[in-house]
Amino acid sequence: MNNPESNKPFVPKQALAPTPQLYHQLVADGMENLAKVTVAELASERPIVGASHLLDLGCGTGAGTSAFVGAVSKEVASDIGIKGVDINQAALDIYKKTTSEQGWPAEAILGDANKMDMFTDDTFTHSLATAMVFVLPDNADPAIKEMYRTLKPGSAAALNSWAYVPNMHPLRVASRATRPAGFPEIRGAMDQWEDGSFLQARIEEAGFKTHRVVQREVFAHTTTDIYHQANMLWSFIGGTTASGWIESDEERWDEAIEIIVAELRKTDGYQKLEGDKLRLKFVAHVAVAIK
Repeated sequence: MNNPESNKPFVPKQALAPTPQLYHQLVADGMENLAKVTVAELASERPIVGASHLLDLGCGTGAGTSAFVGAVSKEVASDIGIKGVDINQAALDIYKKTTSEQGWPAEAILGDANKMDMFTDDTFTHSLATAMVFVLPDNADPAIKEMYRTLKPGSAAALNSWAYVPNMHPLRVASRATRPAGFPEIRGAMDQWEDGSFLQARIEEAGFKTHRVVQREVFAHTTTDIYHQANMLWSFIGGTTASGWIESDEERWDEAIEIIVAELRKTDGYQKLEGDKLRLKFVAHVAVAIK
């Protein structure tokens, strides 16, 4: 989820714990909406029919699986099989509970996207990696190669990355203003993914010969006011660099939050809704590739 690069033990007293529940509140409906547009592109290339075998890689708490099930009729949904794979047990516990309550035809599997030994070659008819590749090591090359390996010939995979994220710039402004010169940039490795050609290159490197990349707008509607949103953002992502949290982060916490709030209000697509809730615009690269 928050993928910290540091093992340093210090955490500011104001920081909220990066749990799956906090992640749900932070992203609101943004991850579900991203998964929906990505699965729609996948299904337009290779329709999901009865007896399909689907992989939800980096399934988290279930946004991709929800999109799979929502994209088909009840009759088709009863005749497909979904494997949800994630390395985070806490997220998988929620995934299991949700799939059980919803009656989704899905199995939760604890595993590493970079090495899916539990699956043989040519297993799946559809493969999905949503909101995942841009946070993986090695430019996600091992994971995308595993998607290719486990996909049946002629079948399709769908992946996405962010072209525009409204909350990243506010976090970086706060970090630069409240931390020493030379402090690592927050999520610096994400910048390369803003160019769709980078995602395209990763797909080609994995072995896919036929593919297309499109841009889609994705909106997130928060369930909290802007100050709580800023607190969640700073708590969840502020300490994820190789330098982790530093002691002065605790002393300057309120200053950082005020900066994030001010910068969020300036972002493209920002809209304040009734009840002090927010609507934030994201832009995603969505790729569909055929094996």
